[in-house]
Amino acid sequence: MICFLLTGLFWYFFFRRREKKLLDRLQELIDTAAAGGQVSDDIAPLPRTEISESRFSLLENSLKRYLAESTLSATIPAKQKETIQSLISDIAHQTLTPISNLKLYSELLMEHSGGQEEEIFTIHEQAEKLDFLIRSLVMLSRMENGILNIHAQSGYVKELLDTVSREYAPLAAAKHISWFCTCDPSLLALFDLKWTAEALGNIADNAIKYTQEGGRITITAEKYTFFVRIDIADSGMGIPEEEQSRIFARFYRSPAVSDRPGVGIGLYLARQIVQAQKGYIKVRSVPDEGSVFSVFLHV
Repeated sequence: MICFLLTGLFWYFFFRRREKKLLDRLQELIDTAAAGGQVSDDIAPLPRTEISESRFSLLENSLKRYLAESTLSATIPAKQKETIQSLISDIAHQTLTPISNLKLYSELLMEHSGGQEEEIFTIHEQAEKLDFLIRSLVMLSRMENGILNIHAQSGYVKELLDTVSREYAPLAAAKHISWFCTCDPSLLALFDLKWTAEALGNIADNAIKYTQEGGRITITAEKYTFFVRIDIADSGMGIPEEEQSRIFARFYRSPAVSDRPGVGIGLYLARQIVQAQKGYIKVRSVPDEGSVFSVFLHV
């Protein structure tokens, strides 16, 4: 009887130990999969012993197969992303010189147009549009692949707004649009001057584009507890409520402005730049009354 009990205990502990060993190996596999398919330095490599077709080893085998396939699945998109980035960079490099030549020669032709000013101006305008599109696509690709370095640091908001005003106030004046920009000189926020000016500039450019002559654009900044809010308000055509959630999508253009210049990428880039600095953008708009784009930057 005692011998029978001892034999039973032996086999109980034997299978218990074997079960624990298998479960530990399964746990290692699951942890490896959760870590993205890479075994961390503090986890010993999984044993390469031949697996018997038991219920536990079948599960282990399935997990190993899943881990191998998921690692491969993660590698393929990464390689595809690299290929796309390389392709876009090559296209951009190859097209910059021809586009620059087109712009240069169209400018020379406009000086000696001989009565064909309109045709030559159209060529120049289309070359500029193509140049803008190629540069935007390169910027977009680099941003989405994490290549652009956007570093937010403490700076004066007035310097940021003055940078935007220097470039866009003359464009507003050329269209007889009043431009007002006010900001407390001591107001500080966290932002990358170059890229945040690019984001605000894209919003300002839209405001100028969709505000009629004699209209008004006002830029103000206000301090909150955790954010600085920058408002770019215009008296333009406004945006219907059903479109306000779509205007930040890539290449989205409202049917109401399909006949005007633009490729529908400016607001998308603006949002990406602001979000890269842990900020966000909101919009309020009423058709035929104007729009207000609010950019929130951390303090």
